[in-house]
Amino acid sequence: MTTELEETRPVTPHEVSPWRLAGLRARQRRRRLLLLVVVAFTLSVALAGVPTGREWLTFWMLLTLFAACGGEWGVWRRAVVRDWLPLLAVLFAYDLLRGVANEIGGRLFGLPVLRANPTNQVSAVRAHLWPPIDFDRTLFGGHVPTLWLQQHFFDPGVAHWYDRIAICVYLSHFLVSLVLAIVLWCVNYPLFRRYLAALVSLTLVTLATYVLFPAAPPWMAGLNNKFGKGVEVHRVVQETLHTLGGSTVDSAVEKGAAYSNSVAAMPSLHAAIPMLLLVFFWPEVRTRGKIGLSIYAGTMALVLVYGGEHYVADVLAGWLYAIVVTVLLRKLAFRKEPVDAPADNPLTTPAHHPSG
Repeated sequence: MTTELEETRPVTPHEVSPWRLAGLRARQRRRRLLLLVVVAFTLSVALAGVPTGREWLTFWMLLTLFAACGGEWGVWRRAVVRDWLPLLAVLFAYDLLRGVANEIGGRLFGLPVLRANPTNQVSAVRAHLWPPIDFDRTLFGGHVPTLWLQQHFFDPGVAHWYDRIAICVYLSHFLVSLVLAIVLWCVNYPLFRRYLAALVSLTLVTLATYVLFPAAPPWMAGLNNKFGKGVEVHRVVQETLHTLGGSTVDSAVEKGAAYSNSVAAMPSLHAAIPMLLLVFFWPEVRTRGKIGLSIYAGTMALVLVYGGEHYVADVLAGWLYAIVVTVLLRKLAFRKEPVDAPADNPLTTPAHHPSG
């Protein structure tokens, strides 16, 4: 039972989710539209693969929001401008800067030129090479974990069960954070605003680091024979997709590679976002949620290192960025936000109200 104060306190739109502001019939209409979007997305994935390019991710996100707004153009437009524009702006800025990031940092620090594409002999970038390798070797007694894992577990041309899992975990990066944002926008608007602030802040600080500290991933070091002549570092996800004959998903991954900065390895944003989810939602979820988020963060880290995409140093840096961003925002900004979460939030433990 709520107290008399809670019953009479005025509620502002920023404290109640847009979903709860809609009436019962409007919610039913939105559910039907969302179901149609889910069916359309499932068919799209079956035909063209998981979307990894920025324009397709944005298209599906905006379409889902349009359905969540009940197909009302005015409501959707206001929601996008007020709530989603910061995230979209940062993500597109990330893409626009990907082509110049390595040039700025590379020329600023006089970094070596490295071959960047196995199918293009003249494709080259400037990047740091040895700092993450030296860190991993120091941490693991002279061994590079990526090389050790691939030597013991990866077989070219063979798709092991754990390689299939690695594909799913790796591709989840492109969907999980955005899907969670949409869910929170629908059911817990105050938590959505804090989550969006954390996600945007993390992306900004990692982008700034990529510009000032371009770093080569393990697969690029192998491509340039830095681990010894003939020592190849495989890109496990892409090679396993080739082995499985997943032409649609594989093509989506290759198209998505055009949207990534090949020397944006330090810190790993792939590793940082699962850690952000773990730290951000830790106070909000029950024990099973904590365990699930912990497993997701740890599994993503293992996939990235085993898959040849990142060093352990990159993963640890990503984790550190996520922890620092979340803790600082919680201390400096989040405490100013409304603390009363709506009762329809599926991510949080229902609040206990004293009886009046």
